[in-house]
Amino acid sequence: MDPQQIVKTIGWLGETWGFWIQTGAFVLSAAAAVAVIYFNGRQARKRATIDLMLHQRNNQQLLQDTKVVWTLADKAKTFASLAANPNSEECTCIFRVLNGYEFVALGIRKRAFDENIYKMSQFSNVMKVWKASDGFIREVRSAENKPTLFQEIEWLVARWERDPICNVSHRRPWQIWKSD
Repeated sequence: MDPQQIVKTIGWLGETWGFWIQTGAFVLSAAAAVAVIYFNGRQARKRATIDLMLHQRNNQQLLQDTKVVWTLADKAKTFASLAANPNSEECTCIFRVLNGYEFVALGIRKRAFDENIYKMSQFSNVMKVWKASDGFIREVRSAENKPTLFQEIEWLVARWERDPICNVSHRRPWQIWKSD
């Protein structure tokens, strides 16, 4: 081979242009694979959250228990006095609702569910149940000596209190002259 031809085939850093094109294609395909995996994970989280919310909406037992909890919350504002009789029907309803929220909070914490979707649709419900049941949970924790009881709900509520939902903006994205 002619020495001038050898110099032309050697590209950058002593490698041929073919090597760099192949390496670039490999790096781009790896980056694309990582992006696809990431976006599929986000989509799966959103789908799981929507499926959970549909299941909660169709679960008749949970709906009845939630109705009892709302009635108790509107009547008494707190459930702390109900902790004295943990075997009552009201306590059973409260525990079922709290267990449902505990499951959701754990799923959000472990990134199995999409927090934004659930927060936008259930913020007021979760906060109302927490405010009414906070004293109840503390009483049950001390009575049963279980300091971690419903800690995931407590974590979620503390997180949401630091960053509550905001008002929905009705401004179109291209209408920059209007304020939110």
